[in-house]
Amino acid sequence: MRLYFLRHADALPGADDAVRPLSKLGQRQSKAVADLLVNAGIVFDAAYTSPLVRARETAEIVLPVTNRDKRLILELTDALLNEERNFLGWLKQIPDGKNILLVGHNPSISNHISRLLKWPANSTFDMSKGMLCSLRTDDRETYTLKLLIGPKLMGVK
Repeated sequence: MRLYFLRHADALPGADDAVRPLSKLGQRQSKAVADLLVNAGIVFDAAYTSPLVRARETAEIVLPVTNRDKRLILELTDALLNEERNFLGWLKQIPDGKNILLVGHNPSISNHISRLLKWPANSTFDMSKGMLCSLRTDDRETYTLKLLIGPKLMGVK
């Protein structure tokens, strides 16, 4: 199974953090991720996102491109919020699939990846907005880093 962790793309500022939409830059970042994934032949078997608007909008741009012929229902989950404390327990309960999309926020998304890779807790790993990271696992105990790419390398500035 491959997990594709995607930090939400750039969002507009706002007083209510939960409803901040993507900026034009964020929309371009999300489209670049979608193009990268579809060019690599990635089709998702399941997709989960934080319920916050900017994360949901990021996933809603990616999925119609990657899953043109295999429609998915995007599942909202609090497990991808920064406040969630039981991410690893939640992750073990999701159904198996070849490719799974997880769209969330920092610092939690960086922390989840670091824990799965067994990197030190004080690691300086930091997912930037619109960054994509793929981990492979065969047993949900051991994870291998397969891809880490940011928007600038995808041509979005």
